[in-house]
Amino acid sequence: MSFDQTKSKLVGLDAGANGAAPDALHIGTDNRPFADDFGAEGISLQLLQADVEAGTFAVRIRFQPGVQLPPHHHTGLVYAVTLSGEWSYLEYPESPASTAGSFLYEPPGSIHTLKVADHNEGITDVVFVVHGAMLILDEAGNVEAVLDAASHLRDWPVALREQGKTVPAVIGGSQIGYIEPN
Repeated sequence: MSFDQTKSKLVGLDAGANGAAPDALHIGTDNRPFADDFGAEGISLQLLQADVEAGTFAVRIRFQPGVQLPPHHHTGLVYAVTLSGEWSYLEYPESPASTAGSFLYEPPGSIHTLKVADHNEGITDVVFVVHGAMLILDEAGNVEAVLDAASHLRDWPVALREQGKTVPAVIGGSQIGYIEPN
């Protein structure tokens, strides 16, 4: 899918010297809307960045205690920084749980089931940077859904609008700038 097919548009790009790309792009997350029950009950998601051409996206997800994602396969690497709460993978009980301050690297090809701790008293808040796609698997290991930069640019704004929330710009990618998802 090309950038134009996402029906998003570049906005408000302040170019640096001589029309070069800006030094950095910034998004504040404290006042940014979350799409609630995004994909499943107990999951709230902010889309921060989406680059369809490079196949990367960054999200901040708040999980309610006990939430469990379906098994999924990552086609590319994933970075995760846990801001609060606790979560782990059901397939790797010997690995330490991710807690506030944890940084996690998931190699391409990893398959796992994310489980938020039942004993959490509050939300588990995590920032994920995903390269490639997240393939949602059924019990037999067949792909049920594909989550990637394009699907987030398509689905997140719809969810926000359905909840009566304003859709803010996100950081784009290869076209360097902020984009307004449609």
